[in-house]
Amino acid sequence: MPKRELGKNVFDAALERFLKLYREGHRVVVSFSGGKDSGICLELALIAASMTDRLPIEVVMRDEEVMMPGTFEYCERVAARPEIDFHWLVAGQPVVNIFNRENPYFWVFDYLLKPEEWVRQPPDFAEIIPEQHIEGMVIPYRFPPKPGKTLITVTGLRTSESPTRTMSITSSKGFLTKPNMYGVRYARPIYDWKDGDVWKAMGDNGWDYNIAYDVLKRGDVSSKFLRIAPITLTAASLTQFQVAAKAFPKWFEKVCKRLPGSRSAVMFGRRAVEPMRQFGEFWEDCFKRTCIEEAPEWIRMRAEKMMKGQLSHHRAHSQTPFPDVAGCPRCGRVPSWHLMAKVMFMGDPFSLKQSLLSAVEPEAFRLGAGLWGGKPTF
Repeated sequence: MPKRELGKNVFDAALERFLKLYREGHRVVVSFSGGKDSGICLELALIAASMTDRLPIEVVMRDEEVMMPGTFEYCERVAARPEIDFHWLVAGQPVVNIFNRENPYFWVFDYLLKPEEWVRQPPDFAEIIPEQHIEGMVIPYRFPPKPGKTLITVTGLRTSESPTRTMSITSSKGFLTKPNMYGVRYARPIYDWKDGDVWKAMGDNGWDYNIAYDVLKRGDVSSKFLRIAPITLTAASLTQFQVAAKAFPKWFEKVCKRLPGSRSAVMFGRRAVEPMRQFGEFWEDCFKRTCIEEAPEWIRMRAEKMMKGQLSHHRAHSQTPFPDVAGCPRCGRVPSWHLMAKVMFMGDPFSLKQSLLSAVEPEAFRLGAGLWGGKPTF
């Protein structure tokens, strides 16, 4: 769909969206990660709340235990600000360790380990919650809205980061989503910002930010990869992880002891987490060898199910063989054997790269760990 110009700069447009939410009396909770986008949302919320007499603003963050140094230090500075009511949540949920094919999950602040074996300790004021899925952070019983009003979670989603996010805004026809299973709506007030807009706002206003971005920039990380997220979630985070390993060697040693496979991934890069074809091998053969014949049982089961579903989907609209490399335009997110091999080599336990398989439940790798009960991650 064509873009529609609003006739105003993105800063003013985002501030107007915040003002609308506060003036209408909704309960607004900013979802904070320690990254630049959620930091911008937090600062804009502070401006809007001060203009509508709604201070302090409410902010929520889920502790992931393992993030680039500088991230949680920034979060603690934010939590100490008097105009912010900060909720630091600890769910003990599984997080993907993309570097371990045998067991793709590690548990945040794992109760089966000694606290000194964790990469770091949560702050004393952290709140323990039972919900493991991401939507369990902001729910009505924890943040009850006023009668007739809506509980709204603010996220720093920006459409410039992926076509999928653009489609999300287009399908919802605005910056607000429909209510989720708890009746909570998500607001994406900075959806039309570019990277330059984010850093200009930071610089012009002198706002605090995560110094991990400075470390990444000095490590020659391109603007495309200047993101703060759990470093073991996807192979794309390897760029940041390799820079962090050089900049923070003591932290890196802790991570390596905590998360098997981390050292090999940093040393060998994507070769450690992606399939490699043998001489004369087609990608179909590579997929069947690396994702089925030589793979751990949980990956083999998912790869076989993925293969059957994808081939069935392809046969429904084409009489040609499933492409080896050149993707079928109607086959969705996994249009070739090449892409299927790359997606399924590490099992895709959170189902981030494809839509045919659901996320792997925590119970599959730890007896008594329970089920997600919702989306495991954004």
